[in-house]
Amino acid sequence: MGNDIDANEPLGLTAPADGAWLRSRLSAHSVGTRTQSVEVTNPAASALPRTFINCPATNWFAQYARYAQTQPGWRYRESATVHDAMVTMPQGLVDLLIEVT
Repeated sequence: MGNDIDANEPLGLTAPADGAWLRSRLSAHSVGTRTQSVEVTNPAASALPRTFINCPATNWFAQYARYAQTQPGWRYRESATVHDAMVTMPQGLVDLLIEVT
């Protein structure tokens, strides 16, 4: 992701000022985060709490949300907003992060 995308779509932001603010902070994102699996072999790491926070308004990560909902050891929470919850619902995101820590 870089500055060559429209800051309002597909990010789901509707306020032009929010889109402009976010666009000014975007940077390249490694494709490897979407194509390379993570293998956890350390039992201590496997025992750490895991929470999937889904922002279904943009529905980008539905397949991962379904996975987290069905796997032992995962907690699942939703925030009724778009992917960039830190822009659209900052206090709601803070409250959710405090809940899961």
